Parts: sequence; structure tokens; C-alpha cells
Amino acid sequence: MRRSFCSLLVLSALAVQAEDKPATLKFCHDNVDVYPWVVVGKGGLNLVHLKMVEQKLGLKFEMVSMPWARCLDEMRQGNMDGAFAASFKTDRLASGSYPMAGDKPDNRYMMMDGYSLYRLKGSNAGYDGKALTNVSGTVGAQQGYSIVDQLKGLGARVDDGARSADDNLRKLVAGRVQAVALQTLEGDNSIQQAEFAGKVEKVAPPLVEKPYYLMLSKQFVARYGGLSADIWNTVAAVRESAEYKKQVSQFK
Repeated sequence: MRRSFCSLLVLSALAVQAEDKPATLKFCHDNVDVYPWVVVGKGGLNLVHLKMVEQKLGLKFEMVSMPWARCLDEMRQGNMDGAFAASFKTDRLASGSYPMAGDKPDNRYMMMDGYSLYRLKGSNAGYDGKALTNVSGTVGAQQGYSIVDQLKGLGARVDDGARSADDNLRKLVAGRVQAVALQTLEGDNSIQQAEFAGKVEKVAPPLVEKPYYLMLSKQFVARYGGLSADIWNTVAAVRESAEYKKQVSQFK
């Protein structure tokens, strides 16, 4: 009788654990291309990365694309379990959670990227590592992206009305902005397109280089604290794995 009772307790505990594990996690991301991380028709390395995390943890992820500002707000409301890929901004702590060490995010990030300034060939607009140089006009940037605050901190007038890198480059070529600030890998890819090739160049050094994270909603972390830690730990492990690095080297 005692053995049967103990068996029932074990089965009950397993049932609770199974019930407490979400059937599907909904993660949102920006609905414009950010090469090589999310690319329409190719998937992108962020999606490859999270697919590996999904498989290793035995979870199911649903990826939802939407404008980035809306993505963060949907996560804040708990309608999305997470958002990727987000650089760290203090004000984003109101929208969701990063993997933290004290008051700063730790090394469980998805990838490293950054922002660079792009100008028309022949322009002297620049950046010297501390300040913008010869920039008296407007600088274009993507709506809702963290670089907007940095540009304003450097004293630039910012036009963040365009959502994609290509639309910002079109403004540059049309003379509507003096320079544009784009995520570096995406910008490097875009200026090789026929529309911009030979017209636009990148300024060195980059404006910033930093890690980007999978954020999780506060509601999700409050309910699934252990699982949240497992997800972030696995994100970091996959990032450093030979399997993922092979995918990175082969991505075009």
C-alpha cells in the first residue's frame, strides 16, 4: 500500500511538471531583414540558433515577425514570451528580462553585432571613435533601434522614419540625409546591392559593437524561472558549439 502511494506521488509530480511546461513559446522579432540574423527566404542565423535551442531543450518555439517597437510592447504585455535579438538598454527592462549578472546582462547573449555610419562616396561625414565629424545634417536610422539614442547623445539630428536598412540608404542616395547608421553586418550586405554599389561606403571605426540577447517576458520568467535559466544557458552553449559555428561559416 505504501509503495502504491509513493508511486502515485511520483506520477502526480511528473504530471504537474508536464502541465507546468508550456506547449509552445511565442518569440517575436523585427519584420524587416537584418542580415545575416533574420532574412526573408533564407531564415537567418538567429532562427538557426533558436531552432537548435528548441531541439536541445525539447521545446516548441513559434516565431512571429512584427515591427520591433510593437514586438517589445507585446512582450511587455505578456502576449509574447520573448523577443530577439535585443541589445541592452536600461529602459527595455520595463518591457522584459535579460539574462543578468547583477545590474548588467551577462554573457548568455545570442550574437555580437554593432552599428556603423554609412555615407555617400566623396562625403567627409565621419566618426572618430568619440564624436561625429563634419556632420551638420540629419542622420538616418531605423525606427525603434537602440542607435537612435546614441546618435542623439552625439548631438545628431536623427530621422528614424524608415524601418529598413535599404529605405535608409535610399534616403541617403536621394540626399535626404547626410549619413545613415545601420547594423554593421546588415549595412555591409546592403551596400553591395546594385542599387547602392559604388555610391555608398562605410565609415571606420564602428559607432558601437555589442551583444544582442533573447529577452524573455517578465510574466514568463516569473512563472518559469528554472526554464528561463535553461533557455539562456542553452542559447550561450549553442552559440559556442561547433555545430552552430559551422552554420555561421556556411551562411550566405
